[in-house]
Amino acid sequence: MSSSAVHRSRIPHIAALDGLRGIALLGVLFFHANGALPGGYLGVDLFFVLSGFLITSLLLAEHRDTGRIALSSFWARRARRLFPALLSLMPTVAIYGRYFAKADELKVLRAQALATLAYVANWHAIFDHRSYWQLFLAPSPLEHTWSLSIEEQFYVIWPLLVVLVLRRRTSRSVLAVSLALSALSMAAMVLLFKPENTSRVYLGTDTRMTGILFGAALATVLPPGRTFQASAVRRLDTLGFAVAFGLGVAWWKLDGSDPFLYKGGFWLTELGALVLIVCASQGQHSLLARALSWRPLRLLGTISYGVYLWHWPVNVFLSSERVHLHSFLLHALRFTVTFAIASASYRFLERPIRRHGVPFGRPQYIVPAAVALSIFLVVRATYARQGDTSSPLPLLDGTPGSAPELVRYRVMMFGDSTANSLGWGLRGLQKKGVAIDLFGKDGCTLFGKAACDGANWAKHVREVRPNASLVYLGGAFMHGFNVAGEWHTACDADWDSRFQSALTVRLRDLAAEGGPVFVVTVPYPVGSWGEAKYRTQVGCINVSVRAAAAAVSAVQLLDLSERLCPKGVCEEETARGEVIRPDGVHFSLEGANSLSRWVFEQIQR
Repeated sequence: MSSSAVHRSRIPHIAALDGLRGIALLGVLFFHANGALPGGYLGVDLFFVLSGFLITSLLLAEHRDTGRIALSSFWARRARRLFPALLSLMPTVAIYGRYFAKADELKVLRAQALATLAYVANWHAIFDHRSYWQLFLAPSPLEHTWSLSIEEQFYVIWPLLVVLVLRRRTSRSVLAVSLALSALSMAAMVLLFKPENTSRVYLGTDTRMTGILFGAALATVLPPGRTFQASAVRRLDTLGFAVAFGLGVAWWKLDGSDPFLYKGGFWLTELGALVLIVCASQGQHSLLARALSWRPLRLLGTISYGVYLWHWPVNVFLSSERVHLHSFLLHALRFTVTFAIASASYRFLERPIRRHGVPFGRPQYIVPAAVALSIFLVVRATYARQGDTSSPLPLLDGTPGSAPELVRYRVMMFGDSTANSLGWGLRGLQKKGVAIDLFGKDGCTLFGKAACDGANWAKHVREVRPNASLVYLGGAFMHGFNVAGEWHTACDADWDSRFQSALTVRLRDLAAEGGPVFVVTVPYPVGSWGEAKYRTQVGCINVSVRAAAAAVSAVQLLDLSERLCPKGVCEEETARGEVIRPDGVHFSLEGANSLSRWVFEQIQR
């Protein structure tokens, strides 16, 4: 990373490609703004195609000019481009873990940070059975780094393949390899796709390489800077605007769990991205390229890496509970803070190091030391804090600033992450002598491998003997299973039957251990989850919840749905203007205060 190693690009700079990168970023930003743009996640695929095109163009240009590719220099340039901003994020993650994260977030946060630094965050998410489509329900500040990991894996492996091919072959052979590997990637997506677990094929390097390889293939036939005749550009523009309209519809309409995506939808959008790149490469000859060269888009594209890296941690930290803002004002604040941080990062950190290398010391020492320091800070900050635990078995309890006292009343929460959010609301009441134990599991269902572990529920009750046990599955409407290629959800007869049967078994097991057991009805979701189909599914779920409660005489029904959504109309804000469920499903600490008091009164009767 010394200044002597700084490399001048061998391909011309194309302003419209910066604008295209800016549009890709806007898609992701608005998708992450509580799903304001439902298909905005497709901006990541546009990033992938652009990366494949530009990286392969650089490799081919270097080989054309020098007859070789210096891999060590290539990887050093990638490190200068990516590492400074990423390493600057890690102390912030450590601060978040030390002072702001809940105790039950720490283990996940630590593992995600280490996986991010190793650029294997996508595989960590897969093996940890985390659903990408539930990122709004249990947000973590590093949830978005999966795509950076896929790109970094490409930066490591693809240049090696290109070097091997070019030793004996031409760029046409690189084209053949690109197309062959993209075909394998498409086949992997089709074969591995399961409607009940779309995250495996959405996050997998093997299944998501298609877009990057499409971009690589384009680079072999259209080097940056090559232009067409005016008549061809006009026809290309017509196609480009049609593709832009089609992609706009996809970004507006396509839900990330739609099976169409995994059976050709992704590939169509990636082919569309190729058309836009070809248009952008025509420069001022193309009307679409001139539109993409609009200065605000270019500036956004220039700092896109920093914006992408920082926007999700900013979203997680600047929650509505912390800043007491909602909707437009909340998103405006998040965007402003993100752009400010990213601009400063680009101006004072990323660009200087990219151009001149590290400002002091030898990079072979400085970089490993910076990585080691980042690891130390994150690991040190994410071990459970003294007296802050979501596990059961504390013998003492107390409110902040008070001396601990014996627990006189203990409540156990079972279910998914919504059960934990309700439990945090109960903890927020800060009642002396009351302990709230959280056993909610993110993404837990009553079906398949992600099933909530009912045996452990009963075991915890047997060992601790709580005063009350609550079962709440507020995210049940998000889960389903596959039957002969068809996706079944709540309101399908077999889904309802299996859900009711499984819930009845778990309630019976809990009741057999003694002590009051409550099963909680699910209020209608609101916000981005407030669509009619989800409300209908929640209605079916509550029919099953009521039936399961009636089937076990010792179980009592806690009708949270009727309390929060009387006659189907949900209360969304408190009298003080605090949002009760910021993401439409989970409860906020302050917003659900009066609701938590009501729950506590009901279970103490």
